Amino acid sequence: MREITVGVVAPAYVNVPLWVAQQCGFLERRGLRATERILGTTHGVTNALRDGEVDIALTAPEGSVADAVAGGPLRVVAGLIDRPPLSMIAIPAHRAFSDLRGGRIGTSSLTEGTRHVAERMLAAHGLAYPDDYDFALEGSHIERWKALQAGTIDAALQMIPYDEIATDAGYTNLGPVTEDFALNAACINNHSAERAVVSPFLQALAEAAEWFRGNIEESAAIAAARTSVESRYALRACQALAADGVIPQDLRPGHAAFAAAVEALRRGGLIPAETPDPAAAALDFSYLG
Repeated sequence: MREITVGVVAPAYVNVPLWVAQQCGFLERRGLRATERILGTTHGVTNALRDGEVDIALTAPEGSVADAVAGGPLRVVAGLIDRPPLSMIAIPAHRAFSDLRGGRIGTSSLTEGTRHVAERMLAAHGLAYPDDYDFALEGSHIERWKALQAGTIDAALQMIPYDEIATDAGYTNLGPVTEDFALNAACINNHSAERAVVSPFLQALAEAAEWFRGNIEESAAIAAARTSVESRYALRACQALAADGVIPQDLRPGHAAFAAAVEALRRGGLIPAETPDPAAAALDFSYLG
């Protein structure tokens, strides 16, 4: 049995296909055993992949895209989330997006992931960074929930099921993310990745994602056990994750979702605006078979 390490930000529900693959034997049947390494931030996962500390990363793709465009070895080999299952949660005192003016918005990274999704969402409601608000680096959605409870931030994008947990606790749900954005992807380091490992790993993930769509209640039980979240929240989270457009078919990210991530990188100056085709540098779907 080949042991591999998979870098993740947190035990987040976007990784349900991985948990299903582990629990239901989809990995084992391919001679693999995957251990998660929780790294707390999206840039932390990207750094671990670059440094060879993990074999595969399930994380925001922006860091790997920026690395590839700069001539580095990181590549995006599959898409896991095309429509982020996130909602903007604010402390109870705030009732509208306009109340966030002058506030602090919690995020998992200042260069990847929820930062870009939050910036796009706030811009759609007339708030521009950095004139109207600040970002606060708080880590994963679990840490952002703690920060919201402590009142050290004004709002943050919260992953399922923490959005519902917060709403039930009296926090303000300003609404879900509704646009496509490549939030979670499988990424590798070309200097160390082995096709004989990466391809069967992705095949197991794809098979697990398909099984998940047809076995929501069983998947919710697996997720609840992994996260110690109440069963009712785990079930609703898995139902939201199974909605059309969230997990891309065959783990190939949609054009609009990937384009939105690239646009965010360009707008933030993280890749040159004149880069002709970041997809050609960063995407390698040959591992999917």
